[in-house]
Order: sequence, then C-alpha cells, then structure tokens
Amino acid sequence: MSLSECHAQGRDSVPHDTAKKLRFGEASLQSSYAEGGKLEMELLDDIDVLEREFDTLVAHVTRDCAEIATELARPLPCDSARIIACQRRITGYVRDVSALLPKLNIAESRLAAEARARAEAEGGRPLLPPRWYTLRMRADRLRSDMNQWHEIQALIAQQAPPTPQPLYWASDGRPAAAVTQADVSDTLFNSLHKLLNPQSQDAAAYDHGCYPDIGLSNSVFLEHAHAAYRAFLAQRRRHGARFLDVGCGAGLKVVSAVEFFERADGIEFDVGYADTAKALFDAMGLGQCHVMQADALTFEAYGDYDVIYFYRPMRDEAAMRALEARIVEQARPGTLLIAAYGGFAARHADLGCGRLDGHVYVAGANEAQANELRNAAEHIGVSVRRRETKLQGLWEPLLAASHANGYGIRRVTPIRV
Repeated sequence: MSLSECHAQGRDSVPHDTAKKLRFGEASLQSSYAEGGKLEMELLDDIDVLEREFDTLVAHVTRDCAEIATELARPLPCDSARIIACQRRITGYVRDVSALLPKLNIAESRLAAEARARAEAEGGRPLLPPRWYTLRMRADRLRSDMNQWHEIQALIAQQAPPTPQPLYWASDGRPAAAVTQADVSDTLFNSLHKLLNPQSQDAAAYDHGCYPDIGLSNSVFLEHAHAAYRAFLAQRRRHGARFLDVGCGAGLKVVSAVEFFERADGIEFDVGYADTAKALFDAMGLGQCHVMQADALTFEAYGDYDVIYFYRPMRDEAAMRALEARIVEQARPGTLLIAAYGGFAARHADLGCGRLDGHVYVAGANEAQANELRNAAEHIGVSVRRRETKLQGLWEPLLAASHANGYGIRRVTPIRV
C-alpha cells in the first residue's frame, strides 16, 4: 500500500507490514550485518519498495496536473471545484514525499555501510548499486518539484477564476511616475534609434511615397503589442504568433515585438534601412526576426501573419488607402491589425474590421465579434512569453496551460540575445 493510498483511507502512516518490509530500523541493521549475503537481498528489496512508492506518487501527481491543465484550457468559467479537489490531493502527495525522504536517507546509510564492509572484505571501492543512484536522482528532482508547489498553487489561484484586466490603461489612469518613466524610456529609445540608423532615406523610397524611418513611441507601441498578444491568446490558435511590421525601418519595432510573438518580420522598401535591420537582427542573434526588402503595395503574403502593424508608412493618402485595402483583403479573418493612426480608425468599419480596443482591430469581424474577443482577452493574464526555467518537471503541463492563459512564474532568468 502506497503512502498516497494511506492518506486516501485517512491514515497518517504506512501499515505495520509495509514498514516492516522496508527494514529501516537500527535493530534490523545490526542483525543484517551478521547474516552476510542476506543483507544485500534485503537492501535490494528496500530499493524495490522505494521505487514503487516514487512511481505511485509521480503517477498520481501527473494525473492531477493533467486534470488541472485540462480545466484551465477550457472556456470560462472553469470548474473551480474540480481544480481545488486536485490541489488538495497534490498537497497530500507533497506530504507523502516529505515522509519518504528520511527513509531514503536511512536506506542510503545502510547501503553505504554494506558497500564499505564489502570493500574491506573483497577489496576495491565501496560502490552502491547503480539502481540506487538513479533512484536518488529521481528523489532529488521530485523534492525540487514539490518545493515549487506553493508557487504553482498561487499561479493556479490567479486563473481559477481569473480577474478581468483592461487591455489598456486610461491615459489619465496611469500613475504619474509611470508616465514619467515611459517618457524617459522613449527618449532613450529614440536616441538609440538615431545611433542605429543615422542614414537618410534613399531617393527611390522618397519617390515611391514612403515616409522616412520615424517610428511610433516605443512605450505606446508596447501597449498595442501587449493588447494584441492577449487577444491572440484568447483566440486559442494552435501555433505561435507571427508578427509583421509594414515599413519596419531599422527594425527596432520588430525587435520589440519578438518579446511578445514567436516570430517577427518586417517589410522595408528602402534598401539602406532594410540592410540596417538585417545587421541589427544578426548582431543580436535573433534568428526569429527577418526583414524583407519589398514593396508593401505589391506584397503577397499578408495572409501568413497573425498580427500586422502599420503606422502610416506611405505619405500619399491614396497610396495609404490602397495599402490598407490590400492588407485587409489578404489578411485571414481574425488577424489582429495594429493601426496606430486616426485615418484607419475612421475607415475600419468600411474595410470590414471590428475595433478590439485602442488602435487594435480584428480583420473580417464586426463590432459584436470584436467586443466578444475583447471580453475574452481581458480575462487573459498580462504575462508575456515564458520566463521560468523550461525543464521537463512534473509541473510542465500546468506551466504550459498557464502560459496559454497569459500567466507565468516570474524568474530572474537572463534574456539571451
């Protein structure tokens, strides 16, 4: 009988016959030394018992993790009672692991003593059975997983049920300090932009009607990108988000976007700007970022993207309207469009787009459908990407399900570029 089964029956410890089989007492240790070869068999029996106990615990925790992850992936409202029942069982398994660890240490002491005695009698080094080292590694990993349970519980509590959060803060609702910090950050970002791309727009791009590389304030862009990211998660698509910046200039918005989206590309007509963007991506080691030197007015692959950003890349009004129409015509229904300027806001309904919130729109959607998506997106958390160490532990299904809901465990994990 496993420790978990004992808990299920209201017992606080294993039955006497199981405890006897484990042979962890000091008296048993002394008598076993005198019996010679029989000791080795008893120690192997101890390993068998411990392995079965660990297998049982891991199976139970894995089952309940999968059940919670399934509930977290369902449309709201999730079954909170079912999730709580699973959490209570896992808490019991955490206690079971704590109870097994001292027995594991005693077994290791017995094995080490037997190994030393054998080495003294037969010569050689005192080695423990290979199975023991495997079991010890499993136990250490299981203990590490169990030590994270309180963090996992807090993560689940944020989602069952989630508290809706707006996609945007009202302009007068942000703390004054946050506004000042964003302004300072934008000033620094603009200085870096000039440093990275000091060249002037080439004549061909000017003649084609393109604006020079003058971007939207980065803090404002991040607000739009974050809202689009949460909306993408709410759509429950089965692939990583693909982002496109139409008129990417030196590529800084593409670099910013990759913090939200799995892949980020840019189109740029200006050859010099496109070369600068490529050099930036290469220098940062961003293999998920690409730039295409192309004409946005004839580009054929808008339908390949989930999020498309454009900030008036064309000076000419007629050309800008033609570009908007081309993007919307090719975009798949549900594609999220970040169009951070007033002209598109006035025309989005005529183009067959619904306004999600702020300057984010949904291609091929009416206002009712966009409002429904906004409500779902507001129930998505505000975490972006995965910051916890991605080791395949017991909690991986829960971490993956939480990430898909916009929640994660904050980790001081370096961002490698």
